[in-house]
Amino acid sequence: MILNPPDLLTSLQSYQSNTSTVSTKLRQIVKRTPVILLVDDSITVRTQEKRILERAGYEVVTAVDGLDGYNKLNSRYFDAVISDVEMPNLDGFYLTAIIRQHQEYNELPIILVTSFASDEHNKKGMEAGANAYITKGKINQYFLIETLQILVL
Repeated sequence: MILNPPDLLTSLQSYQSNTSTVSTKLRQIVKRTPVILLVDDSITVRTQEKRILERAGYEVVTAVDGLDGYNKLNSRYFDAVISDVEMPNLDGFYLTAIIRQHQEYNELPIILVTSFASDEHNKKGMEAGANAYITKGKINQYFLIETLQILVL
């Protein structure tokens, strides 16, 4: 048996290159759990929405107000933000506007969930950069999840 070391080395390098490509493609195919940043100053609402989202298969990180939410947004990757509007320190409209000032968050879905039902507030939310505006009086778990699924593809 005669072995040609240069050919063996070339074959080995080709094999390693192919397995690296395959493992990269596999990692891209493997699904990960979407992570949602949930911002609401009401512990009751925050807890209820967190349970709804977790039951739907999302990982949820909570924040107690807009400032806390903004700080957490800068600490890791999120697939979407769901925020109340009326909060201390930094309200949801301003939080949305600040997020949209950063180019890296241009595609980040933002859903505002609020008790403000007027067209004026809805318009203000959309102008700030929200992708959806849901009134708390009309919200149910299916509508929230459906809206989120549409935005987080």
